[in-house]
Amino acid sequence: MSLTFRPVANGDIDGVVDLWERCGLLVPHNDPRRDIESARRAPDADVLVADVLGKIVASCMVGYDGHRGWVYYVAVDPGRRRASMGRQVMEAAEAWMKARGVPKAELLIRDTNVQVRDFYAKLGWNEEPRVVMSKTMAGAPAIGLGTVETVVTSLEMLNRPTRPSPHPPSSVRTALIRAEPPTVSFYRYLYNSVGGDWTWVSRRLMDDAELAGHITDPKVEVYVLYVDGAPAGYGEIDRRSDDGNVELAYFGLLPEFIGRGVGRYLLDTMVDIAWTGPTTRLWVHTCDLDHPRAIGTYQKAGFVPFDQYVETLPDPRLAGLPLPQRRPSPSDTVTALGDDTVTPIRR
Repeated sequence: MSLTFRPVANGDIDGVVDLWERCGLLVPHNDPRRDIESARRAPDADVLVADVLGKIVASCMVGYDGHRGWVYYVAVDPGRRRASMGRQVMEAAEAWMKARGVPKAELLIRDTNVQVRDFYAKLGWNEEPRVVMSKTMAGAPAIGLGTVETVVTSLEMLNRPTRPSPHPPSSVRTALIRAEPPTVSFYRYLYNSVGGDWTWVSRRLMDDAELAGHITDPKVEVYVLYVDGAPAGYGEIDRRSDDGNVELAYFGLLPEFIGRGVGRYLLDTMVDIAWTGPTTRLWVHTCDLDHPRAIGTYQKAGFVPFDQYVETLPDPRLAGLPLPQRRPSPSDTVTALGDDTVTPIRR
């Protein structure tokens, strides 16, 4: 496949950050959105992107400091990765350098990253005997060291609801399937897609090994809702307390499926599944970063608030998310909610 590269545009930024995250290029001490904006403002820097059918599939950040050219954020969509696509990214970077008369370019890789080192060597990049030194600038504004405070409301259910068994709407084909267990990449897709608008940040900051340890635990159950064959949402049940207390730890729909009548079915079904076995108490929590009617959703499903407290979250920019817009406090929300609306819980 032949790719065409162009400078990043405003509408590309979310797609670029998502690509970098899926390629494992994001680290806590860098803010990718600030990096993009800095490159766009600089006279001798760019973020080059290529898209296929409107989706960003490749990128690189290039710059010239007047002495050497630099290349960062070389990325190819993992689902489309081919050797030729990586080569095309570097050809675009080199073409950008040559057009500006850059005499020599450099890039940094970890010395243990043998595969990437071999890739660049095949493209004519040479390893040079240099020592890289760095220094953190004292007093400079820290990236990702801010915090976000949110009011958390915990809700519980002490008895299984006595309502009829839930049924999905007849207008769509649905299937609820347990992932036993989900792969890390698929779980990240669900978590990031469902929680992106609600500042779900904690598991974005986990490395793959730590996350795998959570989602592969046999006492953690992840159920995926499919609508007309596509993933539409998921719920996660945590039974690790071993005392009959079960947590509905994560739950929600992808944005495209909100309002299609499947949210209440998913919530009620997850509640029924959670009450199987020796469950004596089911609980969830939500916060003022969720939809302002979130508490009403869970109260209508049978949950009752029992605690409220302030929680401090890591700076969401660490995970490539913007700082959230403050929403009404959960204590101010209504208790009535239509069946078509469902809001995610937990971050």
